[in-house]
Amino acid sequence: MEHRSPFPVSQSRIGLALSSGPALVPDQATEVRTIGTLRRDPPAPRGARSPSDTGRVRVIDPPDESVARSAGEKLADMDRRFRLFVESVRDYAIFMLDPAGRVATWNAGAERIKGYRAAEIIGQHLSRFYSPEDVELDLPARLLKRAQEEGRVEAEGWHVRADGSRFWGHVVITAVRDEHGNLQGFGNVTQDLTERKQAEEALGALAGRLVHAQDRERQRVATSLSDSTSPSFVALLSKLYQVRKRTDGTTAQLTDDCIALAEFLSREIRTVSYLLHPPALDTEGLLAALRTYLEGFAREKEIRIAIDFPAQLQKLPESVEIALYRVVQEALPSLLQLSGNLRAKATLAVDKEHLSLRIGDEGQGLSPQVLEEVRRGLGELGIATAGLRERMKLLGGTVQIHPTIGGTWVIATLPLNKPGPPRAAPHS
Repeated sequence: MEHRSPFPVSQSRIGLALSSGPALVPDQATEVRTIGTLRRDPPAPRGARSPSDTGRVRVIDPPDESVARSAGEKLADMDRRFRLFVESVRDYAIFMLDPAGRVATWNAGAERIKGYRAAEIIGQHLSRFYSPEDVELDLPARLLKRAQEEGRVEAEGWHVRADGSRFWGHVVITAVRDEHGNLQGFGNVTQDLTERKQAEEALGALAGRLVHAQDRERQRVATSLSDSTSPSFVALLSKLYQVRKRTDGTTAQLTDDCIALAEFLSREIRTVSYLLHPPALDTEGLLAALRTYLEGFAREKEIRIAIDFPAQLQKLPESVEIALYRVVQEALPSLLQLSGNLRAKATLAVDKEHLSLRIGDEGQGLSPQVLEEVRRGLGELGIATAGLRERMKLLGGTVQIHPTIGGTWVIATLPLNKPGPPRAAPHS
Protein backbone atom coordinates (compact mmCIF):
# COMPACT_ATOMS: atom_id res chain seq x y z
CA MET A 1 0.00 0.00 0.00
CA GLU A 2 1.32 3.40 -0.95
CA HIS A 3 0.53 6.41 1.32
CA ARG A 4 0.96 9.91 -0.04
CA SER A 5 0.80 13.15 1.88
CA PRO A 6 1.10 16.79 0.82
CA PHE A 7 3.31 17.35 3.86
CA PRO A 8 7.09 16.66 3.90
CA VAL A 9 7.63 13.54 5.99
CA SER A 10 10.31 10.96 6.44
CA GLN A 11 9.59 7.87 4.34
CA SER A 12 11.60 5.72 6.71
CA ARG A 13 9.45 6.73 9.67
CA ILE A 14 6.26 5.97 7.75
CA GLY A 15 7.64 2.60 6.78
CA LEU A 16 8.54 1.89 10.38
CA ALA A 17 5.07 2.90 11.56
CA LEU A 18 3.35 0.73 8.98
CA SER A 19 5.40 -2.29 9.92
CA SER A 20 5.66 -2.01 13.69
CA GLY A 21 3.00 0.45 14.87
CA PRO A 22 2.94 4.17 15.56
CA ALA A 23 6.15 6.10 15.72
CA LEU A 24 5.98 8.14 18.93
CA VAL A 25 8.45 10.88 19.67
CA PRO A 26 8.94 13.08 22.74
CA ASP A 27 7.97 16.28 20.96
CA GLN A 28 4.65 17.24 19.44
CA ALA A 29 3.55 15.25 16.41
CA THR A 30 1.19 15.63 13.49
CA GLU A 31 -1.61 13.17 12.75
CA VAL A 32 -2.43 12.72 9.07
CA ARG A 33 -6.19 12.22 8.59
CA THR A 34 -8.10 11.27 5.45
CA ILE A 35 -10.31 14.33 5.76
CA GLY A 36 -7.34 16.60 5.20
CA THR A 37 -7.24 18.37 8.59
CA LEU A 38 -4.35 18.71 11.01
CA ARG A 39 -4.42 18.20 14.76
CA ARG A 40 -1.71 18.91 17.31
CA ASP A 41 -1.14 16.15 19.84
CA PRO A 42 0.56 16.81 23.18
CA PRO A 43 3.93 15.14 23.81
CA ALA A 44 3.64 11.44 24.61
CA PRO A 45 6.29 9.13 26.06
CA ARG A 46 8.05 6.87 23.60
CA GLY A 47 6.55 3.45 23.57
CA ALA A 48 3.21 4.51 25.01
CA ARG A 49 0.44 2.96 22.96
CA SER A 50 -3.30 2.61 23.22
CA PRO A 51 -5.93 0.68 21.24
CA SER A 52 -6.88 3.90 19.44
CA ASP A 53 -3.36 4.19 18.02
CA THR A 54 -3.80 1.12 15.86
CA GLY A 55 -3.46 1.91 12.18
CA ARG A 56 -2.36 5.53 12.68
CA VAL A 57 0.78 7.04 11.31
CA ARG A 58 2.49 9.83 13.21
CA VAL A 59 5.27 11.92 11.79
CA ILE A 60 7.60 14.23 13.63
CA ASP A 61 7.75 16.93 10.93
CA PRO A 62 5.84 20.12 11.84
CA PRO A 63 2.70 20.83 9.68
CA ASP A 64 2.81 23.17 6.70
CA GLU A 65 0.13 25.65 7.85
CA SER A 66 0.74 27.95 4.88
CA VAL A 67 -1.07 25.51 2.53
CA ALA A 68 -4.33 25.58 4.50
CA ARG A 69 -4.04 29.31 5.09
CA SER A 70 -3.48 30.01 1.38
CA ALA A 71 -6.50 27.90 0.39
CA GLY A 72 -8.68 29.71 2.90
CA GLU A 73 -7.53 33.09 1.68
CA LYS A 74 -8.21 32.16 -1.94
CA LEU A 75 -11.70 30.94 -1.05
CA ALA A 76 -12.45 34.13 0.85
CA ASP A 77 -11.14 36.23 -2.04
CA MET A 78 -13.30 34.36 -4.58
CA ASP A 79 -16.34 34.79 -2.32
CA ARG A 80 -15.64 38.52 -2.02
CA ARG A 81 -15.23 38.98 -5.77
CA PHE A 82 -18.42 37.01 -6.52
CA ARG A 83 -20.33 39.12 -4.02
CA LEU A 84 -18.99 42.29 -5.65
CA PHE A 85 -20.01 40.96 -9.08
CA VAL A 86 -23.59 40.22 -7.96
CA GLU A 87 -23.89 43.57 -6.23
CA SER A 88 -22.66 45.45 -9.31
CA VAL A 89 -24.93 43.75 -11.92
CA ARG A 90 -27.40 46.34 -13.19
CA ASP A 91 -29.35 44.47 -15.89
CA TYR A 92 -30.83 41.92 -13.47
CA ALA A 93 -32.37 42.27 -10.04
CA ILE A 94 -30.57 39.61 -7.99
CA PHE A 95 -31.46 39.21 -4.34
CA MET A 96 -32.05 36.63 -1.62
CA LEU A 97 -35.22 35.93 0.34
CA ASP A 98 -35.38 34.27 3.73
CA PRO A 99 -37.54 31.12 4.13
CA ALA A 100 -40.56 33.31 4.92
CA GLY A 101 -40.18 35.23 1.64
CA ARG A 102 -38.69 38.44 3.09
CA VAL A 103 -35.93 40.30 1.22
CA ALA A 104 -32.51 39.53 2.76
CA THR A 105 -30.04 40.98 0.21
CA TRP A 106 -30.21 43.60 -2.55
CA ASN A 107 -28.06 44.50 -5.54
CA ALA A 108 -27.64 47.50 -7.85
CA GLY A 109 -29.80 45.88 -10.54
CA ALA A 110 -32.65 45.40 -8.08
CA GLU A 111 -32.43 49.05 -7.06
CA ARG A 112 -32.43 50.20 -10.70
CA ILE A 113 -35.27 47.92 -11.85
CA LYS A 114 -37.54 48.01 -8.82
CA GLY A 115 -36.69 51.49 -7.50
CA TYR A 116 -36.08 50.59 -3.84
CA ARG A 117 -32.90 51.27 -1.89
CA ALA A 118 -31.58 48.41 0.19
CA ALA A 119 -32.49 50.13 3.47
CA GLU A 120 -36.08 50.57 2.25
CA ILE A 121 -36.77 47.03 1.12
CA ILE A 122 -34.69 44.59 3.17
CA GLY A 123 -37.05 42.82 5.53
CA GLN A 124 -40.11 43.43 3.31
CA HIS A 125 -42.07 40.53 1.83
CA LEU A 126 -41.87 39.46 -1.83
CA SER A 127 -45.50 40.49 -2.30
CA ARG A 128 -44.33 44.14 -2.18
CA PHE A 129 -43.36 43.79 -5.85
CA TYR A 130 -46.74 42.49 -7.05
CA SER A 131 -50.00 44.22 -7.92
CA PRO A 132 -52.93 44.17 -5.49
CA GLU A 133 -54.76 41.88 -7.92
CA ASP A 134 -51.92 39.31 -7.85
CA VAL A 135 -51.58 39.58 -4.08
CA GLU A 136 -55.31 38.94 -3.73
CA LEU A 137 -54.84 35.82 -5.85
CA ASP A 138 -51.98 34.80 -3.50
CA LEU A 139 -49.57 34.65 -6.45
CA PRO A 140 -46.33 35.46 -4.52
CA ALA A 141 -47.01 32.74 -1.93
CA ARG A 142 -47.89 30.23 -4.65
CA LEU A 143 -44.64 30.97 -6.49
CA LEU A 144 -42.60 30.43 -3.33
CA LYS A 145 -44.45 27.19 -2.64
CA ARG A 146 -43.75 25.89 -6.15
CA ALA A 147 -40.08 26.84 -5.88
CA GLN A 148 -39.87 25.01 -2.54
CA GLU A 149 -41.57 21.89 -3.92
CA GLU A 150 -40.00 21.80 -7.40
CA GLY A 151 -36.64 23.46 -6.77
CA ARG A 152 -37.28 26.45 -9.02
CA VAL A 153 -40.09 28.29 -10.76
CA GLU A 154 -40.24 30.74 -13.69
CA ALA A 155 -42.97 33.27 -14.35
CA GLU A 156 -43.69 36.39 -16.38
CA GLY A 157 -46.07 39.16 -15.46
CA TRP A 158 -46.56 42.73 -14.35
CA HIS A 159 -44.54 43.93 -11.35
CA VAL A 160 -44.84 47.11 -9.30
CA ARG A 161 -41.95 49.56 -8.76
CA ALA A 162 -41.42 51.72 -5.70
CA ASP A 163 -43.09 54.70 -7.42
CA GLY A 164 -46.17 52.63 -8.31
CA SER A 165 -45.33 52.25 -12.01
CA ARG A 166 -45.37 48.78 -13.53
CA PHE A 167 -42.95 46.76 -15.64
CA TRP A 168 -43.18 43.38 -17.34
CA GLY A 169 -40.74 41.07 -15.59
CA HIS A 170 -39.37 37.59 -16.10
CA VAL A 171 -38.71 36.02 -12.68
CA VAL A 172 -36.76 32.92 -11.66
CA ILE A 173 -37.10 31.86 -8.02
CA THR A 174 -34.78 29.09 -6.80
CA ALA A 175 -34.96 27.30 -3.45
CA VAL A 176 -31.64 27.40 -1.53
CA ARG A 177 -30.94 24.45 0.78
CA ASP A 178 -28.03 23.38 2.99
CA GLU A 179 -26.16 20.09 2.79
CA HIS A 180 -28.88 18.42 4.86
CA GLY A 181 -31.69 19.60 2.57
CA ASN A 182 -33.04 22.20 4.97
CA LEU A 183 -34.53 25.29 3.31
CA GLN A 184 -32.32 28.34 3.87
CA GLY A 185 -34.22 30.76 1.66
CA PHE A 186 -34.74 31.61 -2.00
CA GLY A 187 -32.71 33.20 -4.76
CA ASN A 188 -34.64 35.65 -6.97
CA VAL A 189 -33.48 36.85 -10.39
CA THR A 190 -35.75 39.34 -12.18
CA GLN A 191 -35.29 40.82 -15.66
CA ASP A 192 -37.19 43.81 -17.01
CA LEU A 193 -38.76 42.76 -20.34
CA THR A 194 -41.12 45.71 -20.73
CA GLU A 195 -39.66 46.77 -24.09
CA ARG A 196 -40.03 43.25 -25.46
CA LYS A 197 -43.60 43.07 -24.16
CA GLN A 198 -44.47 46.40 -25.78
CA ALA A 199 -42.93 45.24 -29.07
CA GLU A 200 -44.95 42.01 -28.93
CA GLU A 201 -48.14 43.93 -28.25
CA ALA A 202 -47.42 46.33 -31.11
CA LEU A 203 -46.73 43.39 -33.43
CA GLY A 204 -49.92 41.70 -32.27
CA ALA A 205 -51.92 44.86 -32.90
CA LEU A 206 -50.42 45.12 -36.40
CA ALA A 207 -51.24 41.47 -37.09
CA GLY A 208 -54.78 42.10 -35.90
CA ARG A 209 -55.18 45.02 -38.28
CA LEU A 210 -53.80 42.95 -41.16
CA VAL A 211 -56.18 40.07 -40.43
CA HIS A 212 -59.09 42.50 -40.18
CA ALA A 213 -58.09 44.16 -43.47
CA GLN A 214 -57.74 40.75 -45.13
CA ASP A 215 -61.20 39.68 -43.99
CA ARG A 216 -62.72 42.95 -45.15
CA GLU A 217 -61.06 42.61 -48.56
CA ARG A 218 -62.30 39.04 -48.87
CA GLN A 219 -65.79 40.20 -48.03
CA ARG A 220 -65.56 43.04 -50.58
CA VAL A 221 -64.39 40.73 -53.38
CA ALA A 222 -67.02 38.13 -52.48
CA THR A 223 -69.75 40.75 -52.55
CA SER A 224 -68.52 42.06 -55.88
CA LEU A 225 -68.50 38.59 -57.40
CA SER A 226 -71.94 37.83 -56.06
CA ASP A 227 -73.58 41.14 -56.92
CA SER A 228 -72.07 41.95 -60.30
CA THR A 229 -70.02 39.18 -61.91
CA SER A 230 -72.43 36.36 -61.18
CA PRO A 231 -75.50 38.17 -62.62
CA SER A 232 -73.46 38.97 -65.72
CA PHE A 233 -72.82 35.28 -66.28
CA VAL A 234 -76.50 34.56 -65.81
CA ALA A 235 -77.28 37.10 -68.53
CA LEU A 236 -74.59 35.59 -70.76
CA LEU A 237 -76.07 32.13 -70.36
CA SER A 238 -79.51 33.45 -71.20
CA LYS A 239 -78.22 34.90 -74.48
CA LEU A 240 -76.37 31.68 -75.31
CA TYR A 241 -79.53 29.65 -74.78
CA GLN A 242 -81.34 31.91 -77.24
CA VAL A 243 -78.56 31.55 -79.79
CA ARG A 244 -78.61 27.77 -79.37
CA LYS A 245 -82.29 27.62 -80.34
CA ARG A 246 -81.59 29.38 -83.64
CA THR A 247 -78.54 27.46 -84.77
CA ASP A 248 -77.73 23.97 -85.91
CA GLY A 249 -74.81 21.87 -87.05
CA THR A 250 -71.30 23.14 -86.25
CA THR A 251 -72.55 26.43 -84.88
CA ALA A 252 -74.84 24.60 -82.48
CA GLN A 253 -71.92 22.56 -81.15
CA LEU A 254 -69.86 25.68 -80.56
CA THR A 255 -72.79 27.26 -78.80
CA ASP A 256 -73.17 24.20 -76.55
CA ASP A 257 -69.48 24.40 -75.68
CA CYS A 258 -69.84 28.07 -74.79
CA ILE A 259 -72.86 27.31 -72.62
CA ALA A 260 -70.98 24.53 -70.77
CA LEU A 261 -68.00 26.83 -70.20
CA ALA A 262 -70.20 29.68 -68.98
CA GLU A 263 -72.03 27.36 -66.58
CA PHE A 264 -68.71 26.09 -65.21
CA LEU A 265 -67.38 29.63 -64.71
CA SER A 266 -70.62 30.66 -63.03
CA ARG A 267 -70.32 27.77 -60.55
CA GLU A 268 -66.67 28.59 -59.88
CA ILE A 269 -67.49 32.23 -59.21
CA ARG A 270 -70.19 31.26 -56.74
CA THR A 271 -67.78 28.85 -55.03
CA VAL A 272 -64.97 31.40 -54.80
CA SER A 273 -67.38 34.02 -53.54
CA TYR A 274 -68.64 31.65 -50.85
CA LEU A 275 -65.14 30.63 -49.77
CA LEU A 276 -64.00 34.23 -49.52
CA HIS A 277 -66.86 35.13 -47.22
CA PRO A 278 -69.79 32.74 -46.75
CA PRO A 279 -73.01 34.78 -46.61
CA ALA A 280 -74.43 32.23 -44.17
CA LEU A 281 -72.10 33.65 -41.50
CA ASP A 282 -73.96 36.95 -41.70
CA THR A 283 -77.46 35.59 -42.16
CA GLU A 284 -77.60 32.24 -40.33
CA GLY A 285 -74.59 32.14 -37.98
CA LEU A 286 -71.53 29.98 -37.46
CA LEU A 287 -73.14 26.56 -37.12
CA ALA A 288 -75.13 26.86 -40.35
CA ALA A 289 -72.12 28.17 -42.26
CA LEU A 290 -69.92 25.31 -41.04
CA ARG A 291 -72.56 22.69 -41.85
CA THR A 292 -72.99 24.07 -45.37
CA TYR A 293 -69.25 24.07 -45.98
CA LEU A 294 -68.66 20.57 -44.57
CA GLU A 295 -71.57 19.00 -46.46
CA GLY A 296 -70.48 20.64 -49.72
CA PHE A 297 -66.86 19.58 -49.17
CA ALA A 298 -67.94 15.99 -48.49
CA ARG A 299 -69.99 15.86 -51.71
CA GLU A 300 -67.21 17.37 -53.80
CA LYS A 301 -64.47 15.06 -52.44
CA GLU A 302 -66.77 12.02 -52.13
CA ILE A 303 -65.87 11.45 -48.49
CA ARG A 304 -67.80 11.07 -45.23
CA ILE A 305 -67.69 13.77 -42.55
CA ALA A 306 -69.39 13.15 -39.21
CA ILE A 307 -70.67 16.44 -37.76
CA ASP A 308 -71.23 16.75 -34.01
CA PHE A 309 -72.48 20.27 -33.31
CA PRO A 310 -74.90 21.59 -30.68
CA ALA A 311 -78.41 22.29 -31.88
CA GLN A 312 -78.02 26.02 -31.24
CA LEU A 313 -75.30 28.50 -30.42
CA GLN A 314 -75.72 32.10 -29.39
CA LYS A 315 -74.34 34.69 -31.77
CA LEU A 316 -70.58 35.15 -31.40
CA PRO A 317 -68.55 38.25 -32.29
CA GLU A 318 -67.86 38.46 -36.01
CA SER A 319 -64.09 38.09 -35.56
CA VAL A 320 -64.60 34.90 -33.55
CA GLU A 321 -66.96 33.33 -36.07
CA ILE A 322 -64.67 34.14 -38.98
CA ALA A 323 -61.64 32.73 -37.13
CA LEU A 324 -63.40 29.45 -36.32
CA TYR A 325 -64.73 29.14 -39.86
CA ARG A 326 -61.18 29.58 -41.22
CA VAL A 327 -59.93 26.78 -38.95
CA VAL A 328 -62.26 24.33 -40.68
CA GLN A 329 -61.83 25.79 -44.14
CA GLU A 330 -58.01 25.82 -44.10
CA ALA A 331 -57.13 22.83 -41.91
CA LEU A 332 -59.53 20.15 -43.15
CA PRO A 333 -58.47 19.95 -46.84
CA SER A 334 -54.76 19.85 -45.96
CA LEU A 335 -55.28 17.29 -43.21
CA LEU A 336 -57.20 14.87 -45.44
CA GLN A 337 -54.81 15.34 -48.34
CA LEU A 338 -51.81 14.43 -46.17
CA SER A 339 -53.45 11.48 -44.43
CA GLY A 340 -55.22 10.10 -47.50
CA ASN A 341 -58.27 9.21 -45.41
CA LEU A 342 -61.82 9.32 -46.74
CA ARG A 343 -63.50 9.87 -43.39
CA ALA A 344 -63.37 12.88 -41.10
CA LYS A 345 -65.11 14.32 -38.08
CA ALA A 346 -65.95 17.83 -36.90
CA THR A 347 -67.07 18.64 -33.35
CA LEU A 348 -67.87 21.88 -31.55
CA ALA A 349 -68.46 22.15 -27.81
CA VAL A 350 -69.03 25.07 -25.44
CA ASP A 351 -68.84 25.22 -21.65
CA LYS A 352 -68.76 28.10 -19.19
CA GLU A 353 -65.13 28.96 -19.91
CA HIS A 354 -64.11 27.63 -23.33
CA LEU A 355 -65.25 26.96 -26.86
CA SER A 356 -63.53 24.02 -28.55
CA LEU A 357 -63.64 23.24 -32.27
CA ARG A 358 -62.05 19.95 -33.36
CA ILE A 359 -61.35 18.77 -36.91
CA GLY A 360 -59.91 15.29 -37.38
CA ASP A 361 -59.37 12.47 -39.84
CA GLU A 362 -60.60 9.01 -38.84
CA GLY A 363 -57.89 6.55 -39.77
CA GLN A 364 -54.13 6.20 -39.68
CA GLY A 365 -53.49 9.92 -39.13
CA LEU A 366 -50.24 11.66 -40.03
CA SER A 367 -46.80 10.09 -39.93
CA PRO A 368 -44.25 11.33 -37.33
CA GLN A 369 -42.23 12.97 -40.11
CA VAL A 370 -45.23 14.93 -41.38
CA LEU A 371 -46.23 15.91 -37.83
CA GLU A 372 -42.74 17.29 -37.22
CA GLU A 373 -42.95 19.33 -40.43
CA VAL A 374 -46.35 20.67 -39.36
CA ARG A 375 -44.99 21.68 -35.94
CA ARG A 376 -42.16 23.53 -37.69
CA GLY A 377 -44.64 25.37 -39.92
CA LEU A 378 -43.61 23.55 -43.10
CA GLY A 379 -45.83 22.12 -45.82
CA GLU A 380 -49.39 23.11 -46.66
CA LEU A 381 -50.86 22.07 -43.29
CA GLY A 382 -47.93 23.56 -41.38
CA ILE A 383 -48.34 26.92 -43.09
CA ALA A 384 -52.11 26.80 -42.60
CA THR A 385 -51.90 26.02 -38.87
CA ALA A 386 -49.22 28.66 -38.34
CA GLY A 387 -51.55 31.28 -39.79
CA LEU A 388 -54.48 29.94 -37.78
CA ARG A 389 -52.43 30.10 -34.58
CA GLU A 390 -51.73 33.78 -35.16
CA ARG A 391 -55.39 34.45 -35.90
CA MET A 392 -56.57 32.63 -32.76
CA LYS A 393 -53.81 34.20 -30.65
CA LEU A 394 -55.31 37.62 -31.38
CA LEU A 395 -58.50 36.36 -29.71
CA GLY A 396 -56.66 34.78 -26.78
CA GLY A 397 -57.11 31.27 -28.18
CA THR A 398 -54.87 28.44 -29.37
CA VAL A 399 -54.60 25.97 -32.26
CA GLN A 400 -52.93 22.62 -31.62
CA ILE A 401 -52.14 19.48 -33.60
CA HIS A 402 -53.01 16.40 -31.53
CA PRO A 403 -52.11 12.95 -32.94
CA THR A 404 -54.04 9.92 -31.65
CA ILE A 405 -54.22 6.23 -32.47
CA GLY A 406 -57.40 6.79 -34.47
CA GLY A 407 -56.22 9.82 -36.44
CA THR A 408 -54.95 13.38 -36.10
CA TRP A 409 -56.93 16.30 -34.66
CA VAL A 410 -56.63 20.02 -35.25
CA ILE A 411 -58.02 21.59 -32.07
CA ALA A 412 -58.93 25.27 -31.78
CA THR A 413 -59.72 26.47 -28.25
CA LEU A 414 -61.04 29.90 -27.35
CA PRO A 415 -61.54 31.22 -23.80
CA LEU A 416 -64.92 32.74 -23.15
CA ASN A 417 -64.12 34.99 -20.19
CA LYS A 418 -66.49 37.81 -21.06
CA PRO A 419 -69.81 38.28 -19.24
CA GLY A 420 -72.57 36.09 -20.61
CA PRO A 421 -70.55 33.55 -22.64
CA PRO A 422 -72.43 31.80 -25.46
CA ARG A 423 -74.08 28.63 -24.29
CA ALA A 424 -74.87 25.58 -26.38
CA ALA A 425 -78.35 24.13 -26.38
CA PRO A 426 -78.83 20.36 -25.93
CA HIS A 427 -77.88 18.23 -28.91
CA SER A 428 -80.59 17.60 -31.43
